[in-house]
Amino acid sequence: MTRLAVLVAGTAVLLALNSIGSPFSLEHGPGLRPSGEHQPCDRAFFVGVLPQGATVENVTVVRDGDSYGEGEANVAYPKNPTHLPPLCAVTVRVTSSPTSSYRLGLFLPESWNSRLLVVGNGGFAGGINWLDMAAGARYGMASLSTDTGHSSKSTNSTWAYNQPEKKADWGWRAIHGSTVLGKKLVRKYYAQQRLTYSYFSGCSTGGRQGLKELQTFPDSFDGALIGAAAWWTSHLNTYVTQAGLYNLPETDPKHLTDDHVSLLADEVTRQCDTLDGVEDGIISSPELCQPNLETLLCPNPSAKRTDSDPDPDAPTCLTRAQLTTAHNMYSDYRSITTNEFLHPGLTPGSEPQWHVLINGSEPSPYGVGYASNFLFDGNAMGADPATNTSWDWRTFNESVVQYAARHDPGRATADDYAALTAVRRRGGKVLMYHGTGDGLVPTKGTELYYRRTVEALGAARRGWWWWWWWGPFFERLGWGRGRGAGHDGGVDDFFRMFLVPGMQHCAGTAVDAPWSFGAPSQAGALGNDTWSVPGFEDAQHDALLALVDWVEKGRPVESVVATTWEDPVNSTSGVKRQRPLCAWPRRAVWDEKGDVDDAGRVGKGIIASSTGLLLKTLGLRVSCIKIDPYVSVDAGLMAPAEHGECFVLCSGGEVDLDLGNYERYLSVRLTSEHNITTGKVYLNVIQKERRGDYLGKTVQIVPHVTDSIKDWIKRVSKIPVDGSSEEPDVCIIELGGTVGDIESVMRHEAGAGNFMSIHVSYVPTVHGEQKTKPTQHAVKSIRSHGLIPDIVACRCETPLAEPTIAKLALHCQVESEQVLVVRDMPTIYQVPLLLREQKLIPQLRTKLALDQITVTPEMAAQGTALWDLWTSVVTPTYQEEVKIALVGKYIKCQDAYISVVKALEHSAMTIRRKLNLMWIDSEDLEPTTGGGPAQAKYHKAWHDISTASGIIVPGGFGHRGTEGMMRVTKWARENNIPFLGVCLGFQVAAIQFARDLCGMPEATSEEFDAQAKDRVVVNMPELDREKMGGTMRLGLRKTIFQQDTEWSRARSMYGGVEVIEERHRHRYEINPDLVETLEKAGLHFVGRDETGERMEIFELRDHPYFVGTQFHAEYQSQVVHPSRPYLGFIAASAGCLDQVLKQEPVERFKTATVVNGTK
Repeated sequence: MTRLAVLVAGTAVLLALNSIGSPFSLEHGPGLRPSGEHQPCDRAFFVGVLPQGATVENVTVVRDGDSYGEGEANVAYPKNPTHLPPLCAVTVRVTSSPTSSYRLGLFLPESWNSRLLVVGNGGFAGGINWLDMAAGARYGMASLSTDTGHSSKSTNSTWAYNQPEKKADWGWRAIHGSTVLGKKLVRKYYAQQRLTYSYFSGCSTGGRQGLKELQTFPDSFDGALIGAAAWWTSHLNTYVTQAGLYNLPETDPKHLTDDHVSLLADEVTRQCDTLDGVEDGIISSPELCQPNLETLLCPNPSAKRTDSDPDPDAPTCLTRAQLTTAHNMYSDYRSITTNEFLHPGLTPGSEPQWHVLINGSEPSPYGVGYASNFLFDGNAMGADPATNTSWDWRTFNESVVQYAARHDPGRATADDYAALTAVRRRGGKVLMYHGTGDGLVPTKGTELYYRRTVEALGAARRGWWWWWWWGPFFERLGWGRGRGAGHDGGVDDFFRMFLVPGMQHCAGTAVDAPWSFGAPSQAGALGNDTWSVPGFEDAQHDALLALVDWVEKGRPVESVVATTWEDPVNSTSGVKRQRPLCAWPRRAVWDEKGDVDDAGRVGKGIIASSTGLLLKTLGLRVSCIKIDPYVSVDAGLMAPAEHGECFVLCSGGEVDLDLGNYERYLSVRLTSEHNITTGKVYLNVIQKERRGDYLGKTVQIVPHVTDSIKDWIKRVSKIPVDGSSEEPDVCIIELGGTVGDIESVMRHEAGAGNFMSIHVSYVPTVHGEQKTKPTQHAVKSIRSHGLIPDIVACRCETPLAEPTIAKLALHCQVESEQVLVVRDMPTIYQVPLLLREQKLIPQLRTKLALDQITVTPEMAAQGTALWDLWTSVVTPTYQEEVKIALVGKYIKCQDAYISVVKALEHSAMTIRRKLNLMWIDSEDLEPTTGGGPAQAKYHKAWHDISTASGIIVPGGFGHRGTEGMMRVTKWARENNIPFLGVCLGFQVAAIQFARDLCGMPEATSEEFDAQAKDRVVVNMPELDREKMGGTMRLGLRKTIFQQDTEWSRARSMYGGVEVIEERHRHRYEINPDLVETLEKAGLHFVGRDETGERMEIFELRDHPYFVGTQFHAEYQSQVVHPSRPYLGFIAASAGCLDQVLKQEPVERFKTATVVNGTK
């Protein structure tokens, strides 16, 4: 009988996110070829195409690297963008009425990708937004902005006084007229190319402009990126006045100074920071934050800090009247007489930006100016305008809101929610976002707009009634919509909302929160020459690129990764944090693995693997199963930049990377059956139904799908995995998602004595206090699914205090010894030592009745030897380091190379060195003429290369970044730097060798250029070029070392054997017709396949270590048996390869048995 040990994290830590489609450069997007053909950039051309009422003000040819703008003359946007691409800059004035006109600006790039980007404005600003337009031009888009019909700073509304036509221009007319005319000019200018897509990007007033245009003219844009929209003009701008009045007059005891607000912010953060399970100074779950402000109440009104404090004059408490002011700021604004809802209040966490609303001697000009110059034109409400009586903000009351709602000057308010039906009908897409730290436009206003749109459109969606009825049932199975699936089913087909924890109004942060994701005005906040997210210009990190993917490729935006830097507004200061933003109602929650500030974390398999290792040390046979909820059948076609590595098994199965952890720790060989996915389960059920296995019965989720999962687990848990024919004694199951009722089925089907559940959770430390609430809630959640934890494994930075352990035991309904403290360790490979130290083994023995299993003396001895070897490798602290440069194309998702990294770590530990790994994007090694950040990255990358002791180029697909890889292989070859090329790295090194030493300067791969003359790398002829899934050369295959290769260091690393077996995953190979040419020039193919026609290993003879392998040796690397090519590479880089080859001690080095080959 096989025992089952299930490891699961609570639902609070399972909401991991998939990224949002493959990155691509907009300038070279699929099907959109950059154009260099256009009409002349001169006044005469534009004069000839303008309609009546429009005049040309300026036309300028902007050369590559130049700047352009209106400088201080543009009071709204005085900063000129710099380092522009070559383009044509045009300014046009349009008469909108006898008393009004507006201006529009166009950037028409030399290299155009058939797209138009219209950018919005902010506040009451009157000026062309050249800075945001420049970001658009750098995407390759034509870009447009309007001054909305006046010239003013954002806070100045005096231009609207008694000017109804100018109000209309600001409210809607200028953005609409500019869009219509702009499209016409773009089409005329690029006469030979069609305008294919139009986009909008705007924040604050800009967000309102975009929504208003879509509601009124749904054909204007194919996609809109809407930020912090000030959409409810009639209520928002009047609310702003009320917010100011909460804190006035300044002499009133209720008044909050900046110091008081700072004190309030600190206390709210203290109480609400860790509601998301992470102490980081960011309130990521403001909807759960209900701070008890009574903790700030003064014992006496004059309480001060002591004289020993850094600032003895700073307040330490608030009076009752000041607490009332704070409560008013957080509360919704409602009618005093009727309790009618008038506007939402501010969000906890927004306090650092309250000064915009409440720090003056009168309310904000966004409110006072609106009432004085838009509503009443300077007069008291209802007074005769001829009297020109100034409106007094002190007279403000809720009747002003009602007056504004009735009149809505300029028709600015964008509240026609149902009008978005037309946007959906024509295939338009809307991404809406808001920072939760916004202290100017309340975040809850965006949530209100989204909710009202769902109410207006969602219930009318065809078929939506079906989900209201059946949805909860499917959600419990983990395959539904709802919160588990991540979207509001009413509108998510075209409209999605993202909340950005800690971001202030449109951009920036006061709490080091990731805030940059390619949204409007964000690039300009980083510099005059910036676009997108510096260093992360792809659809995973840039919301505008993600929107383009959604519109043009049909890839819905599930998440976007936000970035901040050490200096939040200096992108050259080094990345500080990156975290995913999720489409509402999902939210990003730390999965308790890796660095909380790294958006690319995957899995919780280390504790599962460590538990399995401890069981193996008892002489038991151990297997593992990973259950994943995604609908993909396997990981083979998942993009490494999104999902991480696809791990390849001996059988050729392409599976989740966690199976690699199991094999590395447990020295087992798993099958693809050990990775259960939703796709496999449904495919299995459908195939059975097609064969008639269900005898005509109606196939349903219950019992057929649930029974299929249950049967699968029973069957796979008995498959031998250790090379013997014996069934495993224990099978560990890791639940990789929220699988609902499946958890209950497994528990009910497994009786006492052969089942154990380990729950993995996180205990944060806040201001020195260890918080247990996240773990309590997580355990409560999984218990509701019927899965009762036997052990609670608590991740934590420092050991838990005894009272904390006792509290966890009480609330999680386990004994204190069943609470395991998994504190941070110097290396993850020491986790088994930690678990053993806390007596996990006796609990496993008891709960799984392990003493009833017969363990042979031979197996017991192997278990003891395994533990001794493991501890000898992972226990020492290594002082000397080996510095390795990893050059790849998926650097932004480091889990794409997880097996490579582990193989390097295993090898470094074996020779007693600390691995210093430098991650280098191969594209950064390619020359650039752009200057600025790109040039800085180029120099930084080559500096790192020049300091590395060894260079590895791992696998990948596609042409992007390969020129940089080739350059670095040349550097390693010519400078005698140890080099290891794997798969693609093997191929590009051969291509570069052919270019340099074989007289083939145009040498390339058929993958990069199918028509090239000198194709050093070609497609393997036997492979299916049409069908992608599972058609590569996969799995364990033999490599034969050739005659007269005894000199080969690679062969020596395998112990001098003639035949080895390694795992493969590739479609392309070295061109057999060019092998002789390459070998004559000195590139020796010392290993080939059994036919002798397929190259497997190359090596340079007179080089310290220049080795390439077509196979992926990293897949078979284990902690105690490192991969041989990797061990040779690391040893050469550390200068001790000769000792390893001669089997001499390197400090405490002990040669392991060759397990990858045959003696």
